Amino acid sequence: MKISFNLLQTLIHFDWSTEELADKLTMSGSEVEAIEVKGAEIEGIIAAEVTVAEKAPGSKKLSLCKVFDGQSEYQVICGAPNVAAGQIILFAPVGSRIPGMKLEKAVIHGHESYGMILSEAELGLTENADEITVLSSVIKPGTRLGNIIDFKDTIYELEITPNRPDCLSHLGIAREIQALGGGKIITPDISLVEIDDSAADAVKITIDDPIGCPRYTGRVIQGVKIGQSPLWLKMIVYYLGMRPINNVVDITNYVMLELGHPLHAFDYDLFSCPEVKIRRAVNDEKFVTLDGVERKLIDQHLLITDGDIGVAIAGIMGGEKSEVSQGTDNLLLESAYFDPAIIRKGSKNLDLATESSRRFERGADPNMAPVANDRACKLISELTGGRVLKGMVDTYPKKSVPVSIELRPARANKLLGTDISLEKITEILRNLDIEISVGESVVALQPSFRPDLTREVDLIEEVARIYGLDNIPSKFRPGGSLITPETSLLSISGKTRSYLSGLGAMEIFPLTLVDSKMTEKFGLADSAVKIMNPLSEEMAVVRPNLILSMLSVVRRNINYKENDLFLFEIGNYYSLSADGKLPEQKTALIIAQTGLESPIFWDSKPRARDLFSLKGAIENLADFLNLGNVELRPASHFAFEQTRSFEVYINNIAVGYIGKLSKKGGSIADIKTDVFMAELDFDIIVRMVPQSLEAIQLARFPSADRDIAIVVADSVKSDDIKKTITESGGGLVDEVWIFDLYKGKNIDKGKKSLAFGIKYRRPDRTLTDEEVDEMHKKISGALEEEHGATLRS
Repeated sequence: MKISFNLLQTLIHFDWSTEELADKLTMSGSEVEAIEVKGAEIEGIIAAEVTVAEKAPGSKKLSLCKVFDGQSEYQVICGAPNVAAGQIILFAPVGSRIPGMKLEKAVIHGHESYGMILSEAELGLTENADEITVLSSVIKPGTRLGNIIDFKDTIYELEITPNRPDCLSHLGIAREIQALGGGKIITPDISLVEIDDSAADAVKITIDDPIGCPRYTGRVIQGVKIGQSPLWLKMIVYYLGMRPINNVVDITNYVMLELGHPLHAFDYDLFSCPEVKIRRAVNDEKFVTLDGVERKLIDQHLLITDGDIGVAIAGIMGGEKSEVSQGTDNLLLESAYFDPAIIRKGSKNLDLATESSRRFERGADPNMAPVANDRACKLISELTGGRVLKGMVDTYPKKSVPVSIELRPARANKLLGTDISLEKITEILRNLDIEISVGESVVALQPSFRPDLTREVDLIEEVARIYGLDNIPSKFRPGGSLITPETSLLSISGKTRSYLSGLGAMEIFPLTLVDSKMTEKFGLADSAVKIMNPLSEEMAVVRPNLILSMLSVVRRNINYKENDLFLFEIGNYYSLSADGKLPEQKTALIIAQTGLESPIFWDSKPRARDLFSLKGAIENLADFLNLGNVELRPASHFAFEQTRSFEVYINNIAVGYIGKLSKKGGSIADIKTDVFMAELDFDIIVRMVPQSLEAIQLARFPSADRDIAIVVADSVKSDDIKKTITESGGGLVDEVWIFDLYKGKNIDKGKKSLAFGIKYRRPDRTLTDEEVDEMHKKISGALEEEHGATLRS
């Protein structure tokens, strides 16, 4: 991260030298890796007027010019194609200095030249070497360069740790300086002059994915004049490592560097309709980015669209379709907040890292989005003549809620081995712009720009680094517990492990490397991730699923005469990515069962495990995690028997497969016994677990129970019958369950008898027998009409 000393001085006034600032930032945690002094070699450069610009005799490219510095006129040879009489330019007379050169009188193509008309590149202000710099006509000849722009600057290269996204900006570093005693922050001016036309009438913003995009702000600016940025703006953008493009793009980059919040400007006239719609991309959807490259997207990418067609990959890069150009007249300025995980996954998938994605994937400040938009609009209005429409369209469906954190001063001093006063602790936190209330302890509200502050120990760390790590006694050995909050994946996997263990299952921890021959025999070789230097052929492939690892564990146990198995694993598997670059990692849950359900006992008949045993375990787990209804739908799978292979759906969402190991699979794995397995996408399951539960009042009135036995065709599924019973029950059916399946004597071939229990209930009173009988009859008719069912007498 590059920081400008001059730009910092516009945000906070401090009296430290450049070396003192570097020392203080390094000691507080923002390590200064390098310091570069800009403009130190420049001397004697002034503004001058080109009075004559003619083709030099004997040359097709050179111009013979005369320049006036306010006192004298000089003859100069210039090779720039844009030089013309009447221009105010930057002039290096004889005796002046530019980086790498002291100007002397020269003879070029037989013509004397008493200096040089300069481009920005020759001064090291930008990389533009094709044209000379043309200044505003209000600048008088003879004005020194230092009075035109503050070209002398010190640029710091900082190493910012991943947990400090707030320091990826000059405002964030200014806040650090404020906490270190350097002064008070000067808030950038965001005052705007708006026209009467409303932005809300000009653009509509729709967010289809509020998780990926919790906040999106937009402003509309009319009548902008696209051109080169003023020299000061181009210089600061270039000094900080970015390429100047035009006044609008340079302003968005400048505000990002100043405030830390990325923005994007669209040519609004290129939108197909006056709407911005934020949605997930479709797998294999193609999109051409600003660099002219067509990229293939996945559903992990968040797409900004003009209602339908993509105009930008959110948080990463804009699109060629809506690029700001010389012909742009009206702008839509975007300033949004995107989920860090989605931006990081999308950036890694495309192998495309930008200044924008770098900030979003570390955690931008959702409350800075409107501020950055206003700041950029003010500069665009001033530098391009654009008219800002009244109001900002701010769509914020998922508002962030700050965490309240208690800090005990006694605990802080015990952990640090210090005796810092309460007054000093509160001063440090307030200077870090952390809102606090003080009583027996300090209660802080997590600032939106500090996603890393979630625990008491985080606040203690802030106190320590601002107080000065060198002020903490080295003889003291601190102790205490550091608690890391659990992620959803960690929390739910722990609950799942505990529950399955309670059901009698045993967790396995196999290697993630499997036999390459097994992947080939199962037809998985093309999608498998191969190890470049495997230790052996048995460990040559990173597993493409959890089934292959489970089969190896089952085979080993059966070979040791352990036939009654109930095993599970929550682990990662890997596959080649669509672009053939980094492999994709996903998490799955696998459950396998073989042998008998319970031990052999003298007064009970042992029951062999089957597909229903495994389905029951999944249903119990779904109930425990409050996921919803489990449904099996016939579907083929590489490892399962065709007639015993099903796709698992929970609340109509596909989450994996369940089935019986096929004979071919058993032969490949060298297993001769029946094996029943289910592999579920655990990432989907984690997302399905509700964040909170709503209590339902227990029934106050008794139920009326009835049974119904029907004969239907073999092809009719019991779940479809249960659905019909529930839907035709007029809201009186409280519960339905199947308790009998019969085929044989008195049942025609190709048919089966199913018996269901039905529990009828009303929430407000006790049902009468007549009401129950009438509803039971209605359900019988519905079963006959929809499934051809006949009552079994």
